[in-house]
Amino acid sequence: MRKKIPTLLTCSALLALSACGLGSSGSDGGSDDTITIGTLFSVSGSGANLGDKMRKGAALAVKQVNADGGIDGRTIDWVFYDPAGDTSTAVQQTNRMLDSDGVELVVGGGGSSGIALAMDPITSSRGVAFIATEGARQIVEPAEDHPLTFKTTFNDTVMVEKLIEFWQANDITRVAFMPDTSSFGQSAQEELERLAPEAGIEVSTAAFDPAANDLTPQVKRLAGNDPQAYLAWTITPAGVTFLKNVRSVLGDDVMVMHGFGFVDERYMTQAGAASKGTLLVSPKLPVWDEIDKSDEQQPVMEDFAAAYADEYDGEQPNVYAGQAYDAMMVAVEALRATGGDPDGEKVADAIEALGTHVGVTGAFKFTADDHSGLSVDDVAVIRWDGSRFMPAK
Repeated sequence: MRKKIPTLLTCSALLALSACGLGSSGSDGGSDDTITIGTLFSVSGSGANLGDKMRKGAALAVKQVNADGGIDGRTIDWVFYDPAGDTSTAVQQTNRMLDSDGVELVVGGGGSSGIALAMDPITSSRGVAFIATEGARQIVEPAEDHPLTFKTTFNDTVMVEKLIEFWQANDITRVAFMPDTSSFGQSAQEELERLAPEAGIEVSTAAFDPAANDLTPQVKRLAGNDPQAYLAWTITPAGVTFLKNVRSVLGDDVMVMHGFGFVDERYMTQAGAASKGTLLVSPKLPVWDEIDKSDEQQPVMEDFAAAYADEYDGEQPNVYAGQAYDAMMVAVEALRATGGDPDGEKVADAIEALGTHVGVTGAFKFTADDHSGLSVDDVAVIRWDGSRFMPAK
């Protein structure tokens, strides 16, 4: 179902739609006064925990850009759909955006790697640029096969490299890995099993269904390999089950870790005492106030956190909000570089020529060969201390 988002604004709904370009319907595409950008985020269904924050991050970007005069004087007309975590629904909505709503550029891939992967051939076949906010590296790799598709999340390759760096620094040589069976989890499994042996790290793997509500059998099976760390890779509530089951079976002394798809205070709170001490590979945003002020990202993250809290009654942003905000801002910068021309090839060329775009998630350096643009230097290892995320020591 197509969504309208009047709750973002303090003015009336009619004024909001006029001034901010949110929630419009039946558009025939951009006019001399507007550019139509389409977005899919799952704000209901299994992905709602992530999608709600993503929607808010993208909406904040649209509101800021339109309030600042838009793109060369043209405001963003924002078309938004909620696929509720369902890939077939997302495919229908993507086609509708492009065929009926006049969408000229797509930002956001439903909050799920599987959805983003299904959207990519549709947008590419229409010559429309697509900036995804989902994690699997196959969304943009190899870049020559995805010339019009980019993303504002880390490739799992980069995250795995950061994990290996951390494990080596802490003399970890045996790891139990529990990815879910989604595209996101399986992409990470491929990279970890490829890179870990080269670093002298033994990995034992037990995958699980994203809807699992008991992972005790997998935990016990992996325990037979005497791992020094347990790592899960999922964006679903099954990650909470992972934390509880590992602590229940093995106690509090084992190193427990999550990938970057689980960096959400709400998940940590749901896991209760079992989450304390959990280590995660993450963008720096959750610990922006602990980052050295000399870091070029620090003021960008501080400004974003303040603007988000001001817009949403004190609510704090998470990494998913940051990814969506970055995606919209990358789209805007590219459109400004093309003079407002949304042609897919021109937008892609402009993104590759942006140089360094310092965003909330990292310092993006897109190139013709790298359509993610982030590096290990943009990754932090953080720790949940029971009440908030802190840099890991």
